[in-house]
Amino acid sequence: MQDKIIKYRSIIVIAATVITLLSLLLIPRLQINANVDDYVPDTIKNKIYLKELDSIFGGSEMILLMLNAEDVVNATTLNRLESLATDLSTLEGLDRIISPFNAQEISIEDGLMSMTPFFEDIPDSQAGFEALKKRIASNSMANRFFSDDFSLVSLVLIKNTETPDIIIDEIKEVIAANPGKEETLIGGLPFIRHSISGNILNDLIVLLPIAMFLMVFMLYFSFREWKGVFMPFLIVLMSIILSFGLMAFFGWKISLFSILMPIMIIAIANDYGIHLIAHYQELARAEESLSMKEICKQIYTDLKKPILITGVTTIGGILGLLSHTMMPAAELGVLTAIGIGFALLLSLWFLPAMLSFFKLKDKGSAKGKKKNSVLDRGLVRMGNWVTRHPKTIIASAVFVTIIGVVGVFFLKVDTNVESYFSAKSEVGRSTKLINEKFGGSQFISLLFSGDVLTPEVMKRMEFYEKEIIKDPAVGLVSSPVSLVKELSKGFYELTEEGYNEIPETSEEIYQLIEMFSLGGNEDDISQFLDYNYENARILISLKDGSNSANKRVLKKINTLTKDDPNVRYAAGAGLTEIELADIVVKGQIKSLIFALAVVFIILSFVLRSPKAGLLSGLPITIAIVVLFGLMGIFGIALDIATALLSSIMIGVGVDYTIHFLWRFKTERSRGHDHRKAVRITLNTSGRGIIINALSVIVGFMPLILSNFTPLKYFGALIVISITTCLISSLFLVPAIVILTRPEFLE
Repeated sequence: MQDKIIKYRSIIVIAATVITLLSLLLIPRLQINANVDDYVPDTIKNKIYLKELDSIFGGSEMILLMLNAEDVVNATTLNRLESLATDLSTLEGLDRIISPFNAQEISIEDGLMSMTPFFEDIPDSQAGFEALKKRIASNSMANRFFSDDFSLVSLVLIKNTETPDIIIDEIKEVIAANPGKEETLIGGLPFIRHSISGNILNDLIVLLPIAMFLMVFMLYFSFREWKGVFMPFLIVLMSIILSFGLMAFFGWKISLFSILMPIMIIAIANDYGIHLIAHYQELARAEESLSMKEICKQIYTDLKKPILITGVTTIGGILGLLSHTMMPAAELGVLTAIGIGFALLLSLWFLPAMLSFFKLKDKGSAKGKKKNSVLDRGLVRMGNWVTRHPKTIIASAVFVTIIGVVGVFFLKVDTNVESYFSAKSEVGRSTKLINEKFGGSQFISLLFSGDVLTPEVMKRMEFYEKEIIKDPAVGLVSSPVSLVKELSKGFYELTEEGYNEIPETSEEIYQLIEMFSLGGNEDDISQFLDYNYENARILISLKDGSNSANKRVLKKINTLTKDDPNVRYAAGAGLTEIELADIVVKGQIKSLIFALAVVFIILSFVLRSPKAGLLSGLPITIAIVVLFGLMGIFGIALDIATALLSSIMIGVGVDYTIHFLWRFKTERSRGHDHRKAVRITLNTSGRGIIINALSVIVGFMPLILSNFTPLKYFGALIVISITTCLISSLFLVPAIVILTRPEFLE
């Protein structure tokens, strides 16, 4: 094969270039999908429930538009808010707009209920505004739009789950057309998802060049030769283009996961090129008689097997993501595996073919160049120390693993999208204000069906409201009960029985609702009741959207309503996240088992011994335990991003052990004893292993700069885990080999 690569080198180079250029032309077709709900299968019960709620009550997704100032109860702010509400009502993507200007003031005139617009007249004096504040505080229809300190006023924009989140851009255009001194903030899950979409693109634009630059710097620092920079860089770039082109060809969209794909390819794909270039430099120094073509043939012959094995095991580990129920995670596994496959083929065929066109450096200078770098001297010392202290190394590994096991018991799962942004970001700031001032942006709907306008059902709703609001995670609870009690004020005087109470008959309740509806207040009613009054719901807002809070509130709801014949189910975006958390955990376990099994089978087959599979998997297993232990100790949650760690780590981390074992076996075949074989292996292959690990670390480090907290943690944790794999491969594996002397390495 090596002869054919050189013989057909021009064809190989041209073919690879053409395919890459065709893939590049497909990339502009790519689209972004940041809707986390789409990551969850449509068969999930909560998703089914939410769609039904949309069909009953209209749009169930709420967007909050807030004006923030020292005091929002003034003519300028209120007029601007009214103008915003009017202009926003023209947007086709919004089902309805609920504003303080929809609020009614209910009173009794001549024994009859009278409804007048709450903001019929805006005051023209400070005394008038102070009186207005008192009226707002006493009116449940108006005060829900204002914070208690009157520093915030809001509009509630309702959209259907089918309406794309791009509607946020249209909302921003309306805001720009209605400028004001007040700070304008947007909040709610649609805004969070839209922000994720925008930041994914920004991360791709910013982080990819940084990763590329760091890779170039690392390559130059390692090889001090432009070919050592250019060739691995070119392979990585071509692999990324091919993968994105394939993604566009299949019509797959860029997700929160997809941003990891090019970063992973940068971190992983250059490994093969590094080993080939390192061996090229070794041969150029040592073999004075070899030409460039002969060196290219030799590097292919010497490294094709270990590179193929590491490539296949990496792909096998990455494909562990296929076991995830989340489609984007599975797509990431497939695309990254394909990208690494491209890199593998390009490294074995394209790189030697391309490299053969270049001239060899002056042989005399190359040969006279001594390996006396800090890394080389350190490897010699490390080899001597490892061979002297194998028992100490094993004891230290056992101690660290025990600490990791303890930490695993403290590991938590949280898939709350609100936590994806820093507190200083636009999303973080708006979410904080909504949670503090308006009771939260995440909602749980408790659905009632049947004869819902009876006093009995209404009183049960009232009881549930009073109990649910006691939970510290719950911000506000509203329902038809709140509406009916407010409407009752129009029939009774303040001192009369029945004022602000649920009427005693269904007829009275029905009458109140109908009169309110005829007054043009259908939007206020449709939040809680369907058009024929057969379905009703309690809306529960959460100021803590974490998985633990959602689970606790759901458990309380289920306990309270378990014997209620009118209660059908509770549903909400936060409950989808609970089910997503279960998927994350199950996916993590399945992908972990799958990846370890694949690596074990491949290595057992290649090295013809199950012990080889176990030994190769040991550093990875320790790294996984240490990783999850640290996450538990430092309170880093397992989420949709960090759930991918184990498969990636297995696919990458096993390479170091493979390269060590392969070179060690070669040195044993040359007659060296175990300790000397370890020293030689560390002094030679150790250099490539360390450069590889550093390149992976450098490749993933830009993720720490991501706008998303999960990706920041992902970047930091993958660095820790790869470092653990590296240390295990260079210290623990040699120590075990020295003490156990496995037969498969003979």
